[in-house]
Amino acid sequence: MRRFFFDLLVGNVVKIDPGGMVFENARATFVVADEMAKHLFVWRDDLRDRDAWIRVRNDGGREIYRAAVWAESAEKAGWDQA
Repeated sequence: MRRFFFDLLVGNVVKIDPGGMVFENARATFVVADEMAKHLFVWRDDLRDRDAWIRVRNDGGREIYRAAVWAESAEKAGWDQA
């Protein structure tokens, strides 16, 4: 099992996840990051309409996924297409 970190990016500000979570499969972190982003959209109105993301890093520090804090009804560009 490996440790993955879920950082919050808002514009130029990065809030680093100090502890991370342990997962057996890296793809499972994509689902978790998407759920975190949806939760932040609902509960953190200060993050709406801003360039806010949940970034997933592996234990080596490499970014493997990003989930945008967005509305389900709004269009969402993939992080690798930005």
